[in-house]
Amino acid sequence: MIPDLPSPLLRTFVAVVDCGSLAAASKRIARSESAVSLQISRLEEIVRQPLFDRDGRALRLNRFGGLLLSHARAILGRIDAARAELAPDAAAPVRIGIVQDFVADVLRPTLADIRSATSDAAFTIVIGSTAELLQAMSEDRIDVALCAGEPFGGSVVARIPMRWFGDADLLEAEVVPLVSIAPPCPFLHAAQRVLDAAGRPWRVALTTPSLDGLRAATEAGLGIACRTEAGLGLPALCGAPLPQLPEIAYSTVERRHSGAGPGLAARSLGLHLALLASSSGTCA
Repeated sequence: MIPDLPSPLLRTFVAVVDCGSLAAASKRIARSESAVSLQISRLEEIVRQPLFDRDGRALRLNRFGGLLLSHARAILGRIDAARAELAPDAAAPVRIGIVQDFVADVLRPTLADIRSATSDAAFTIVIGSTAELLQAMSEDRIDVALCAGEPFGGSVVARIPMRWFGDADLLEAEVVPLVSIAPPCPFLHAAQRVLDAAGRPWRVALTTPSLDGLRAATEAGLGIACRTEAGLGLPALCGAPLPQLPEIAYSTVERRHSGAGPGLAARSLGLHLALLASSSGTCA
């Protein structure tokens, strides 16, 4: 049996996965890139398995890393919850989850709204895929989440058109190269479904757990992405010879319904996403 897993190493591991690189993770956790690299190496020594496939400076989560990731998130979530609840005179934190797409344009103003209403509010934030957010909610790590799709018990707050993104020259190939967030991904599923219906061959050229990684791959011309303009933050491929994509719903899900805390967070998340969706560009 492997020894105990130190939580600082798990935090660094999750930061590297979420940020997509050692350099970006070092900024998030305020450590040097070399210190982050040493912590990942130490964690790999403890679990006796490599957690990433390395290609130069690029890191890609492998099967063992994927197995550890869900445990790491759950462990850290419980530690953070215990620290918050056991802190003397600590107010119950507002615990929010959100998909990666809307951290800047929806989460940021939501936090400002809550802070304005409750100046001493404390927060716990989880950023991840819809599956990860629903798992976090089932584990009592968050109370409200903004998710893609229409999960059971959720309230749809916006429907946003999916768009194609990437270098139009890639469409000259017989087989469309797709780049995507790692499955399960509703955008990849939608892209595959409409391409199959149109009889257009496709292949998955790249998957990544990070939205920043997907954006970089798309801008580098590695493949065609399916996303929303509001989420990806890139200009869409308008008028491209590709089948039309459907809309995607976004929903707020509450674990505890309340007029304060989770309730305010759910209303604010929905409001800011609806405003963002109404101002999103459209293809002519």
